[in-house]
Amino acid sequence: MTFSQLSPAALAATLVVLAIGVALMLVAQRRDWRPSLALALYTALVLRLAMLALAWRTQPYDLVNDFQTAGYDVLHHQDPIINARQNGWGSLPCYAFVLAGAYWASLHLHVSWLIVGRMPAILCDIGVVVVVGVLARAAGERAALRRFQYACSPLPILVSSVHGQAEPACLLLAMAAFAIILRAGPQLSARLAGAAGVLFGLAITAQTWPVVFGPALLLAVSSWRRRAQFAAGAAGVAALLFVSLPLTVGTPIAKLPYIATQLVDTRPSFGNWGWSGVWLAVHPTRLPVWQDPLWLTAGSIGTKAAVVGALLAAWWWRRAHPLDVATATTTTLVAITPAFGNQYLAWQAPSATARPTWLSIPLQIALGAYAAIFYLPMQMLTWGNWLMANALMMLISLFVVALMIAALPWQRRQWRPPVPQQQQPEAEPVPGAAAA
Repeated sequence: MTFSQLSPAALAATLVVLAIGVALMLVAQRRDWRPSLALALYTALVLRLAMLALAWRTQPYDLVNDFQTAGYDVLHHQDPIINARQNGWGSLPCYAFVLAGAYWASLHLHVSWLIVGRMPAILCDIGVVVVVGVLARAAGERAALRRFQYACSPLPILVSSVHGQAEPACLLLAMAAFAIILRAGPQLSARLAGAAGVLFGLAITAQTWPVVFGPALLLAVSSWRRRAQFAAGAAGVAALLFVSLPLTVGTPIAKLPYIATQLVDTRPSFGNWGWSGVWLAVHPTRLPVWQDPLWLTAGSIGTKAAVVGALLAAWWWRRAHPLDVATATTTTLVAITPAFGNQYLAWQAPSATARPTWLSIPLQIALGAYAAIFYLPMQMLTWGNWLMANALMMLISLFVVALMIAALPWQRRQWRPPVPQQQQPEAEPVPGAAAA
């Protein structure tokens, strides 16, 4: 074992932090707690900062390399896609602008990038706590309970405070679009539809994966006219960020077609989850997964199958509540995908927490435990021991996938949206009523 990034004492303390979060989730569910918004935010902040203080020396590859390089590139007016490694940064620079600010702060405040680089994710995840409450209230759930449970959930704590990923920013923007649409309901105006589209477009430009929420958002909008306005808002902000690349990050105009291909051609690592992980564990090859034709072909076919599966889930739950559609599509995509990062597990967390099934909260705990093993103790293993532990985790991931599928809202495929209330005409005065 190696203790360069995490000591045994720090590991034990991080597990205590996660255990406290899980205990608060379960006790809140058991006793039907309704903490105030301020208490939920304080709890979320304390848990995330405590985790950061204990695990900040861990070095996730993309945070240390891809995110730091993207921040540096934007700060120096360079395109982060052109200057990235193969399969490195592959998104429009929406989140890279934030990383540039973090990189500047790291330089001028003389604070380690491992701390400053995680702060945007933590702050965005605090925002998701607020939005989960709004979504729960719009769905007829107990808003105070659900946002508190998300604040204490171990998976978002790990993704934001240990991994420092862009998922919290994407979820904040995408879930805010849901909140606008669901709160307005049938009374959704053109301005609100466009605003929700802009937020969704920003989520897609931060990373491309939030497009999986598109079917649920479109189904949440009650008319085709409003759907067109929503789509126009999303497409408009994405197009604006794309055509402004020469001004914002110095992209050569001749390179814009290349940038467009990279936005849809990024491929995460194959073989570290589910069926692809088990296959790679029992059939290792000499060439790495990003070079071997077998794994490249399997990854391409598997990714297409995952997209088809997500679309089929959207069709199967097309009459369900939009949050259930969001949970179903993200869960299906993650269950099938051959290319995986542990942060993908957080995609379903806000919608599943805001409108849970009876298995949703146990699932969040199980996903947090699964991710914690990768983020924390496996960081202490030498390479040979890591490979053995990873092979075992690939087998365990099949059981995690089964639990994710079991926790889907199978009994909630029908939902009756609220009917807009018609204004009642004023009653005619009855002659002689005043005299009586």
